[in-house]
Amino acid sequence: MNLLDGFDLLATSFVGPAITGEWSLSSSQVGVLLSSGLAGMAFGALFLAPLADRVGRRRLTLGGLAMASLGMLGASVAQDFGQLLACRLVTGAAVGVMAASLPVLASEYANNRRRGLVVALITTGYGLGAVMAGIATTLLLGPFGWRSVFVFGGIATALLFVLGLRFLPESMDYLVACRPRSALTRLNRILVSMGHARVDELPEKSAPSRKVAVESLFRGGNALRTVLVWVAFTAAMTVFYFASSWTPTLLLEAGMSNRQGISGGVLFSLGGVIGAVSLGVLLSRVESRRLTASYFVVAALALVLFSVTLGTLAGALVGAVFVGFLLNGSVSGLNVIIPTLYPAEARATALGMAVAVSRLGAVLAPLLTGFLLDSGWAPESMFRVFAVPALVGACATVLLLRGVPAGDEVKALVPTPEVSKGATV
Repeated sequence: MNLLDGFDLLATSFVGPAITGEWSLSSSQVGVLLSSGLAGMAFGALFLAPLADRVGRRRLTLGGLAMASLGMLGASVAQDFGQLLACRLVTGAAVGVMAASLPVLASEYANNRRRGLVVALITTGYGLGAVMAGIATTLLLGPFGWRSVFVFGGIATALLFVLGLRFLPESMDYLVACRPRSALTRLNRILVSMGHARVDELPEKSAPSRKVAVESLFRGGNALRTVLVWVAFTAAMTVFYFASSWTPTLLLEAGMSNRQGISGGVLFSLGGVIGAVSLGVLLSRVESRRLTASYFVVAALALVLFSVTLGTLAGALVGAVFVGFLLNGSVSGLNVIIPTLYPAEARATALGMAVAVSRLGAVLAPLLTGFLLDSGWAPESMFRVFAVPALVGACATVLLLRGVPAGDEVKALVPTPEVSKGATV
């Protein structure tokens, strides 16, 4: 699902030059188009994703898949800039829903030892989806035009919705904490499928409201922690979506061919996949906040070096791999950290709000890039400018490390209940 999220969200980055040629768009309009999906993502994460703590991770995720499919198919038949913009907003809102619910769901099903690796592997889907978008664009753009890329993504997402109806389970933490109808029956069905014994009853628990979940983000020591998480996530999203959205176009502006630009975007995404996997492996040996801060710092240096290598094809392509490696690793690290800081009743709300706030930077980055390019800035300068947010993210993560006890476990303000006394799930 994360793979198709990455495909659906970043497809415009690869077909953008073709749309620009057909509709004669300016760099600023391209920036608006690239930002539209991210703006929709912010809306979905802020207003829709918190519903996962009330209606369940599974139901909301399936709704997001249906909405993403409709948005992609709508984009394939858009007749002007305004229609395409609206469809990208719908797709972005759907991706925002899943961006908050999928890492939480993965985190809740993972065991303590492998939780960091599992969440990091889940987040590699974005990079793989972008790689798939680049490959699909290369294969489909020439014979069938840019609309075929959206058709491919819409149909693939619809098929995944059908698979999700059959195979996607509900969160056990949600069933225990929020007590939806038939919670015990659904929980036992999941336990049996995992090889565990049934339980006779759920523990006594008063179900908190969404208001409690939101208030818990700002109560006591969580207030500073939440602000630091937002700053770090905003910085990460600013740099990541600048690079993922604009790398193919900036390589084109630097004098490379359209195919070479797409190759640079694919290699950026491939590097991101490797970065997320490597972070997951390293998390078993290095504390997650220290590791994430290190990724941020080295990413800032890589962006500066990348700006120097844009003049040569080999240097630019190698640089794209390393930049993608470090930036996606930073994002994956934050996705690993956040669910460990909050109780089950507030996890989707916490991650959803962090995703929503961070999309402010993600939306502004492509817009700012388009404006600067129209103002005469060189492509090389863009990568140097966006090294600054990477350093800001490093500082916020370091402060988070100092302000929160190490070990990736902070006591929940509302403790997550066990299924039954003595039972381990």
